[in-house]
Amino acid sequence: MTNQEHNQSTPWGLLSAKAIIYVAIGVFIFAFSGSFTAVSGSILAGLFMLAGIFQLLFSRRNKSTDTSNIWGLMYGFSDIGFGIAILIYSLGDSDSIVQTLAFWALLYAILQSVQAMYSFIAARGGTSAPLKSMLTHGITVLVSGGMSYVLLTFATGFNESMHLSGLFTIGLGALLFVLIQLMRAQKANEPEHRVG
Repeated sequence: MTNQEHNQSTPWGLLSAKAIIYVAIGVFIFAFSGSFTAVSGSILAGLFMLAGIFQLLFSRRNKSTDTSNIWGLMYGFSDIGFGIAILIYSLGDSDSIVQTLAFWALLYAILQSVQAMYSFIAARGGTSAPLKSMLTHGITVLVSGGMSYVLLTFATGFNESMHLSGLFTIGLGALLFVLIQLMRAQKANEPEHRVG
């Protein structure tokens, strides 16, 4: 199978769906932070779990061709796990949802930073595509770390901290779209080989 055929068979749509869900999460948080209810928490939890499911489906479909599939699985299980936690906390104290989102953002930043180091080692200073990918990972670390910082530092009121975190989540969705395009370009530019 050529790289062009492999690139076409890679289920990029599943990862794009996850990026769209991240943007939807951000818009939802931004819009409903002032009137958050148990129903709102359930919807937010469902969006996180759906993002995790799309990530796991992408990782499973991409398993035979991607040796770094472990990262996709970790992101997927993280989204689902934190979605379940948000669902549980939505029945009680809203401050717990703020803290849960802060820890999700912190874990996301850690996974991104480790994945960026892994990408750098795998690239070994190769083409500009891995360098652009590492830069995008770096910006993602700053955005998700910034989200965690805002939620933990300015958690004086649910509305204020949640309102700001919506913008960060929209940014994470947009950065995921950028990463998808960079990964697609990188796969297309790799030397042809058989996958088998």
